Amino acid sequence: MDCAQEVSLLRSRLSRVNGVRDLRFDVVQARMDVEYSAEKTSPEEIESAVASIGMRCEKWLRGSAKAGQAVRIDSAVAFTWASGLALAGGMAVEAWQSGDLVHAVLVHEHSGHHLPLAVQLCFWAAICAGAIPALPKAWAALRGLRADMNLLVLLSVVGASILGEWTEAATLSFLFALAGRMEHWSMVRARDAIARLLAVAPPEASVIHGSHEHRVAVETIRVGARVRVRPGERIPADGRVVEGVSFVNQALITGESVAVEKRAGEEVFAGTINESGTLEVETSREASDSTLARMIRMVEESHSRRAPSEQIVERFTRYYTPAVLLLALFVSTLPPIWKGGGWSEWFYQGMVVLLIACPCALVISTPVSIVAALTSAARQGVLLKGGTFLEEAARMRVLVLGRAGVLTSGLPEAADQRALNEAESQEIRNWQAWKGEQGVDWPLTPRTLSESGAQGSVLQAVEQLAGKGWTAAVWEESGHLVLEAYCDAPRQGAGEVLRQLKQRGVERVLVLTGDPCQAGRTAAAAAGVSEVEADLYPLEKAARVRELRRLYGHVGMVADGLTDAEALAEASLGITMGSQGADMARETADGVLMTNDLGRMVFLVDHSRRTLRVIKGNILFALGAKVLFLAAAMAGMATLWMAVAADMGATFAVTLNGLRLLRTKTHPTD
Repeated sequence: MDCAQEVSLLRSRLSRVNGVRDLRFDVVQARMDVEYSAEKTSPEEIESAVASIGMRCEKWLRGSAKAGQAVRIDSAVAFTWASGLALAGGMAVEAWQSGDLVHAVLVHEHSGHHLPLAVQLCFWAAICAGAIPALPKAWAALRGLRADMNLLVLLSVVGASILGEWTEAATLSFLFALAGRMEHWSMVRARDAIARLLAVAPPEASVIHGSHEHRVAVETIRVGARVRVRPGERIPADGRVVEGVSFVNQALITGESVAVEKRAGEEVFAGTINESGTLEVETSREASDSTLARMIRMVEESHSRRAPSEQIVERFTRYYTPAVLLLALFVSTLPPIWKGGGWSEWFYQGMVVLLIACPCALVISTPVSIVAALTSAARQGVLLKGGTFLEEAARMRVLVLGRAGVLTSGLPEAADQRALNEAESQEIRNWQAWKGEQGVDWPLTPRTLSESGAQGSVLQAVEQLAGKGWTAAVWEESGHLVLEAYCDAPRQGAGEVLRQLKQRGVERVLVLTGDPCQAGRTAAAAAGVSEVEADLYPLEKAARVRELRRLYGHVGMVADGLTDAEALAEASLGITMGSQGADMARETADGVLMTNDLGRMVFLVDHSRRTLRVIKGNILFALGAKVLFLAAAMAGMATLWMAVAADMGATFAVTLNGLRLLRTKTHPTD
């Protein structure tokens, strides 16, 4: 499945299968998802329906798009070779008999009635060999009354043959077969490039058992297993270092360009590279649930979420193809009627217009670019759940920030603690009971204490801590409650990141936090942010983001806590931190920064804007090629084989241009 035309054929055919409820397609991954009623149909019936239009399907497995494999020498390739050789043979015989190779190849003045029999046979062989692979799809399109490229080309070949343009018909048939192979090759190239970026998990690992170790498949490793990772090897599973010191290259997961030192107790990720010393790691997740596995699933699933530009192009082609078909009818009939005579010449130009009606280059220009951009962003430590959110990053006008873990390090350190007396402990118990009645998990702040009815020394103590910009927590030790103060240091470089974002057109930056006012103001001031709204409950944050979105349209949010989930869902683009963000926030968010580097937002904005430039360039190029050949056809100057060559060239060019997005510069702080 290499083209949107094939998607149309599949959708048309399978929608008539009893029991099929829904169809979803991912051209880049060559994946089709079919939702069906097992009581009314079966996988075998679905496979049979696909086979009826000249395609075949098999059960989807990760990597089953056969990325990384060369184009298979299948029957379509063999027919293409046969068509090309027969065409070359016919031209060679014609040139030998005429003594003028240029005349034979370019002028084509011979009609079918004057060509030698050997030449006619060669051209007939070229026509048949080139057309055979397209026949099933063309027949399916005809039965479904859908004008796809296969049907249009076959009609043009038949028309050229009727006009006696045997060389033209043979050239057209061969070029179309070659175009199909080139299109398939370009999509294999796209799948291969994407697969190579993510297929990095080691297949085996050295598991330690007592005094010995043995190699096992990574998927068999269970949580709590102890694995040994030597220099140069990839870490097989998420876990914590229990022995050894080494530098680990985490670029795959976090996008960090410099290896970081890992010691006992520190976290490591599957797929990252151990560069120096030997490490022993205790696994914390199974292979199927590792950060790398979740990242790969997220990237794969993002392919099926279409960006706005893809939807616009699809809507455009719904009107474009019928309009050009109508234009082809006018080109074939109006000039001869207006001028009188010349029916065969204008019928020929009408067939050229028919070929220009195929929107393959236009349709493929966007999804290849989006998938390449999402994949390269993942390699830079930025995961997005679809092309929609990639485009939102380019249009972001307002950026909302949480405090903890975004403007601060997210690693609070204990600054002070004291045991609570009985009266103070009762205040905390009343507060906990009030939270239970509210059905929420709000943090300990002066506002929540006050609303629960607390008026004593605990409230005063928490207010004093908040005045210093500290946060408070209560925990139990030996049957007694302890009040502990935490200081979360401001994030280094946050101010420079926000300055760069404003240079890129972000009009407004503000902080929304549930922490006390002073804590919010302290962190915001360190980053140069003047707008702070503190002491907010989760629903109040969400309402504020919703209001900003109503005013500005495109609102991004970066937050890291459980209480930010509702607000992240309200933002046009909700981003959370990957290594320390709350699970609910990650599920709700539209994207994840795999490292705690706020600077990735600068990369994301730059990368998304570059992606939109590539997409717009592809669309303009594809449309420009169509307009050029339409003008040539209207002027009576275009040929059938030129139209196919142009369509093939445009498809190939926009695919390779989109794949350039796989090569992405890191963000400015790297």
